[in-house]
Amino acid sequence: MRACLASSDGELRTVDARPAGRSGGRLVPLDPARLIPLPEAATVAHLPGRRALGLDGDGREVELDGLAVAAVLPVGHLRTLLPASRPDPGVPRLPLFGYTAVAEHRGRLMVAAARTDRLEWWAPERFRRADLGEAVAAARRALPGNRVVEQLAVCALEHNCYTAQNTFHRRYEGALPASPACNADCLGCISLQPDPVPTPQPRMRYAPTADELADLAAYHLAGEGACIVSFGQGCEGEPLTRAAGLEEATRRIRAEHPEATIHVNTNGSSPEALRRLAAAGCNSVRISAISFTDPVFRAYYRPVGYGLDEVVECGRVMCAAGGQVCLNLLTFPGLTDSPEELDRTVSACREMGVEQIQWRSLNVDHDWLLEELPATSPGVGMLEALDRLRRELPGVQHGNFTRPVAAATIR
Repeated sequence: MRACLASSDGELRTVDARPAGRSGGRLVPLDPARLIPLPEAATVAHLPGRRALGLDGDGREVELDGLAVAAVLPVGHLRTLLPASRPDPGVPRLPLFGYTAVAEHRGRLMVAAARTDRLEWWAPERFRRADLGEAVAAARRALPGNRVVEQLAVCALEHNCYTAQNTFHRRYEGALPASPACNADCLGCISLQPDPVPTPQPRMRYAPTADELADLAAYHLAGEGACIVSFGQGCEGEPLTRAAGLEEATRRIRAEHPEATIHVNTNGSSPEALRRLAAAGCNSVRISAISFTDPVFRAYYRPVGYGLDEVVECGRVMCAAGGQVCLNLLTFPGLTDSPEELDRTVSACREMGVEQIQWRSLNVDHDWLLEELPATSPGVGMLEALDRLRRELPGVQHGNFTRPVAAATIR
């Protein structure tokens, strides 16, 4: 294998050095048996102000003559190692993406990753269709003045959001962003960041009415193949902060579409709000967590008025209501796979009644995150972490995407 690096203008090249990745702050050699070919829809980028690192013949760290290179993976893949890099003093933070280690092996670019979900709904080739503009125009004609339509038009056309595109194509899972407010201040929030950190999906600035949400849900669910609508999107805050409006919208959606999956993506901050939604007809939840260790959880989420007790209780609430409980596990090599983190994740999944774990590569500047989080013991490896949770949580599905409640095994 050869290490990948870049010149200051971003030109990619390979050098005859032993390539490495990072597990947290620890440099580890890349093993070709644990890499996969660069996925077709992946992006390769250089990391400005980050020196590329490799290993010498004795396994010692060496600084290479160039900038670090990383891949950003398409959906359905899990990052297993971070890029081997060291930031120069005072460099700006990186944009919020999930940066993955890259190397060259036998003439091919390889990445430290695993394919974790093959649901065809989300195959990249199904998006950015030539008829997207007309689909947006059709929704605008059908729902004039609906502010959620306008929000999602920006998400679909400018930010390439797949869920927003689905909403206009009236297929699969449709988006119902609902809240401009949030009760957490996540380090890796993708919709609201202080300067100079760029946000991939700028946050909505208004609170949609229940009618705006229900009308768009009805429009989406009338499409052939549409079966899910979801509160809680990347362009908003925390949907459970708008319990009354979402409860009203959910009642109307459920009355008009008794077979639909009404789903909410949440930080799990309000069991009572989720209980109200479940009573109104919400039958699926995905609760996000980076950790079930309190100091790590608080360092990342910086929550206001809630903690891990509420997060776990939200799972119990939906489970008791007979709905689907998914865990959105925000993964970070060297943290997620540490033994104590795995112990607590297994325990929390059992308490919450989790049916599916969605393995999400955390979008964040990895060096910034490590500065902010408390230290943990070394990770055992992300592939080993995945294998352990499969063994210890029999019957729990593992992937990246939410399934309809009535078709949890859909492919």
